[in-house]
Parts: sequence; C-alpha cells; structure tokens
Amino acid sequence: MQLLTVKSCPTHNNAKSQNDLCVHAQICMNASSSNRAREVFQNKVAPQLSHNNHALRQMLGKGPKPVDGGVAYAVAIARLDDFFTALSCGLIYKSQKAQLPLDYTVGHVYHGFTSDDAELSALASAIDVFYAKKHLAVMTFGKPDIRNERIYTCEIHGLPNFQGSITSVHKFFGNFKITSMLTKLVSFVSGIPSMSEC
Repeated sequence: MQLLTVKSCPTHNNAKSQNDLCVHAQICMNASSSNRAREVFQNKVAPQLSHNNHALRQMLGKGPKPVDGGVAYAVAIARLDDFFTALSCGLIYKSQKAQLPLDYTVGHVYHGFTSDDAELSALASAIDVFYAKKHLAVMTFGKPDIRNERIYTCEIHGLPNFQGSITSVHKFFGNFKITSMLTKLVSFVSGIPSMSEC
C-alpha cells in the first residue's frame, strides 16, 4: 500500500527489478546513521547475501580501498543510474500525468559517495547547497503522492509542462541523498539555440 506504481512494459519492469536489491543495499549501507535503515538492511538485504553463490555479497564487496578509519568499496554506478532513471521517470509521470518527453537526458549525483574526481565532488557539493534553499513557487514542478516519508521523500524542481530542465532531489531515511538532473536538450535553428528551451 506504500508503493508508488506506474504502468510499465514487462521488459523495462524486469530490467529495473534486477537492480532493486543492489540499490536497496547501497541505500541502507549509506544511510547507516539511521536506525530504520539498519533495520531494513537486516530484514530485507542480509537474508539475500548468501543467495546465488553469494553474488550480492561479492558485488557489494568489490574494489576495497583503505580510507581513514575504515574501508571504502566501489559502487556499481550503472545499476544505480538505471534504477534512479526509472524512478525519476515514474515520479514525473505521477506528478504530471505524462511521460518524460524524448528530448531529455538524465544524469544523477550521489551526494553520499566519495570520488577521486575533485571536480565531481565540488559539483555535488554546489548542487547540494543550491537545492537545500527554498526556491520560487514557479519552480515547483509537481508533487507525487509519496506514501512513507519516514523512508523516502522527493522534491521536484522545474517549470511545469516540460518547459525546461527538471531536477529531482531524492532523500532516503532522511540522509542518503541523490539529485537527478533531467536536462532538456536545446534545439538549434540555424545554429541559434531556441530561447524557450534554454
């Protein structure tokens, strides 16, 4: 009863479901200061760690690297990207009653992850600061019907009716944050960008 659902063809639904457990594990592990996240990990993820010849355990334990006070592990970003693209498209559909048009590209920023790329880390920090502020009402793109805000919240910023780019700020367990950036591609007329789409 707490799940947000949208219609999906079997191919896309099955493709997304293959990533669900991996993403579930990453969210819980990276929201570790939340007691609720630990509880969900113990109840939903831990029982799956030994299935399929320990496939999930091996995936989560790839690429260990010593860091101050512990060990960091590589994250299967492509799986998370696929999951959050599907989630973003579903939220857009729920809030606008329309599919995301084809002239958008989708990218994600994972605020709780560290990176060796200093520019990427600076960008994540700047995005975090910008979307933490209260924005103009005109940037309220729409609000999906989120059923359990103790676990998940989402704010969607952008001009209604797909007039420009859209940003979704996802937060799990109050502290694991992902920003999805749905960028509207600019069309060019005689080499000059159309101002209505910039």
